[in-house]
Amino acid sequence: MTKFRSIPLGFIGKRVLWIVSFYRIGYVWALLGSIFLIASPPSALFYPTIFKVATILYFFFAAIFAIIAQMERELLSLQKLLFIATVGDSIFLSVMMFAGGNHVVPLPIFLFPQLTAHGWLLEKRLFSLLHAAIPTLFFLSVSLFLFWEGKTDLSQVVVVALICGGYFFIAYSATVIGRYTKVSELVAQQRNIDIANLEQINRTVIRDMKDGVMILDLRGIIRGYNPQAFVLLNAGEYAVAGQRLAQWSGRLYEIWAHWQETPNDPIRPFFVEGTAMTLLPRFVRIGTGSSGGTLVYLEDLSRARIEAQNLKLAALGRLTASIAHEIRNPLSAIQQATQLLEENEKISSEDMRLLLMIRNNGKRINRIVTEVLQLNRRDRRAPEDLHIAEILHTLVDEISASEQMPKGVIVLSIDEKLADTKVRFDRGHIDQILWNLLRNAWQFSKKQTGSIKVTLNAGNTPDRVSIDIIDDGAGIDEKNREQLFEPFFTTRALGTGLGLYIANELISANQASLELLPEKSGVGAHFRIHLFVAPPSVDI
Repeated sequence: MTKFRSIPLGFIGKRVLWIVSFYRIGYVWALLGSIFLIASPPSALFYPTIFKVATILYFFFAAIFAIIAQMERELLSLQKLLFIATVGDSIFLSVMMFAGGNHVVPLPIFLFPQLTAHGWLLEKRLFSLLHAAIPTLFFLSVSLFLFWEGKTDLSQVVVVALICGGYFFIAYSATVIGRYTKVSELVAQQRNIDIANLEQINRTVIRDMKDGVMILDLRGIIRGYNPQAFVLLNAGEYAVAGQRLAQWSGRLYEIWAHWQETPNDPIRPFFVEGTAMTLLPRFVRIGTGSSGGTLVYLEDLSRARIEAQNLKLAALGRLTASIAHEIRNPLSAIQQATQLLEENEKISSEDMRLLLMIRNNGKRINRIVTEVLQLNRRDRRAPEDLHIAEILHTLVDEISASEQMPKGVIVLSIDEKLADTKVRFDRGHIDQILWNLLRNAWQFSKKQTGSIKVTLNAGNTPDRVSIDIIDDGAGIDEKNREQLFEPFFTTRALGTGLGLYIANELISANQASLELLPEKSGVGAHFRIHLFVAPPSVDI
C-alpha cells in the first residue's frame, strides 16, 4: 500500500483555508437568507423541510470547519482537512439538490473556488482529481435519479455534467499552477537566504577590513561607516551616523567638496590631527539623482609605510647587527689606545686636541652602534607592573645629572590620583623611551628653568594614563612631522635619526602608543605617550 507524505498546514495553508471557509460561510448564509427572508413558494421545492434542515446543518459544518482550520494546534493534516471539506460539501449540496429540484440545479457551481484552492494546496495530481471525482459522483447520481423519477429533464442533467467536467479541469490546472507557484516560492526563499548571507558577508568584510569605508549623501551627511573609518578619522566619542562629514573631519570634507566640483583632479593624502596617520581618500559615486551619494574609501598610508619599513629593517637589522659587533672590537682598541695616549705626559697640546677628537668620535660611533643593536630589541620584552610615578621621578633625576641640566629645567607634574598607579610595561623599554624623548627635548629647548614639562595624567579611557613631554623650543616644521618617526630621519648634523624611531617601536611592542600633538602658540614639540593601566592583582 502506497503511503503519501502528510503535508503540514502551515501559515499559507491556514490563510487559504480561511479564505475558502469565509467564502463557504458566505454563500451558505446567502442560501439561508433566501429561505427565511425571500423564501420561494413551498411548491417550488420538492422537499422544503429537508432543504431548510440541510442548509442549516451545512452552515454549522462550515463554521466548525473554519474554527478547526484556524486552530494553533493542528488536529488534522492538510490532506485530511481538504478531504473532509470536499466530502462535506458534496453531501450537503447533493441533499439540497435532491430536496430543491429544478430550481437549485446550479448549486454545484459554488464548489469551483473550493476545488481550485484544494488543487493549489495539494502536491499530487491524483489527489486533486480525487477531490473532483467525489462531488462529480454525488451530483451526477442525484441528477440521474431525479431524471429517472421524472422530476427533471435531460437538459438539467447535461448542465450538471458540464459543471462536473469543469471540476476536473479546474482541479488539474490549479495543481499545476500550485506546483509552479511553490517552486517559485522556494527559489525566492533561497534567493532571500543567499542575499541575507551575502549581506552578512559584506558587513563582516567591511567591518573587519583595515581601510575605512563611509557612505555620504549628496549633502555630505554620513549615512553609514565601518568601525575603522571612525578610528582612522579620530572622530571623537560622540560621532555617530547622521552627522555631517565636516563634524568628523573638516579636511576630508574640503577634499570631498572639491572632488564634487572637479572629479578629475588628483586627490592628495592628508594628515589626521591628533594622530600619526596619513590617509588617502578615494571617492566612488553611487546611485543616481536625488538618491545618489558617495562611497568613500580611506587608506592608511602610514600603515603601508610602516609595513614596508618593517620588511626593510628586518633585513637591515640582521646585517647591521653583525656589522656592529665587528665594529665594536676595533673601536674598543681605538678607545683604549686613545686613553693610554692621553695619560702620556709628553703629548703636545696639538696632539691632545687630536686625541680629544678621536675620543669624541669614538663615543659617537659607539652610540650609533648601540642604537643600531637596539633595532632588534622590540620583540624581546619582559613586561611587569611598574609604579609609573616612581619611575618618572627616578628618570628625571638620572637624565638631569647625565645631561648636566641646570636644576629646575625639567618640571615634573603628577596627578595625585595616579601616585600609586601601575602600568604594564617592560622596564628597560620605558627607560629607553623616556630617555630618548627627554634628551631630544633638552637639545631643542631654550635650556632655561621650566623649559621641559613632564606630566602624568589620566587617559581618555579609565584603563589608560598619559605622559606628556613638552619643550619650549621652536617646534617641528609641518613638512617634517610625517617623517619624524621614520628610521634615520634627523634634522641635526650629528644625529643618527634612530632615537624617535626606536622609542616608537618599543612603545608599539608594549601595546602602547606615541603621538605628536598639533602645534600650539608658545609651545614647542608636544609628545604624548598612552599607557595601559596594569590589571589589579588577585590574591589567591
